[in-house]
Amino acid sequence: MWWKSLNEKTKEDIKFIIIAVIVILFINYGLGLILKTDLPVVAVISESMTHDKTTEERHYSFLEKEFGYTREQIDSWPIKNGFRKGDVLVIKGVNEIDLKVGDVIVFSIDGQRIPIVHRIVEMDGRIITKGDHNPIIDPWEVEKVHGKVVFVIPFLGWPKVIFNSIISWILSIIF
Repeated sequence: MWWKSLNEKTKEDIKFIIIAVIVILFINYGLGLILKTDLPVVAVISESMTHDKTTEERHYSFLEKEFGYTREQIDSWPIKNGFRKGDVLVIKGVNEIDLKVGDVIVFSIDGQRIPIVHRIVEMDGRIITKGDHNPIIDPWEVEKVHGKVVFVIPFLGWPKVIFNSIISWILSIIF
């Protein structure tokens, strides 16, 4: 058997990794039950919600011009300073009827496996979203809302970002 051929240190390392994965899955499942969502914690893998030198034009000016919001209204919205690639977001499940303009939501769209995290900029019978860093509103239809962002933990998601980058790089070589 291959297991018997391994040294004790390797066996202990494998056991530790398996236990760690199981603990993480249970924590994620438990948080999902408490927060009432299937995605209680997500790592940010893009820069579509980053605030930087372009924020004045892409966020404030765009929303003032296109939707008539004032700076005071925009600044009163939750998660007003956006977040960065590598941050971890804590998500709380909500009924779509309880969502409002300014909320930052995690949602899925048809044809994309990875959920999107953007801000609601208008609700006119449908949810219209936009990344704070993006120059235009999103062109897609929100299919499923997983919840809204309630807390941001800076930098904690970098291991996932690095892992996703490595996997993407490997897949680009293979295919």
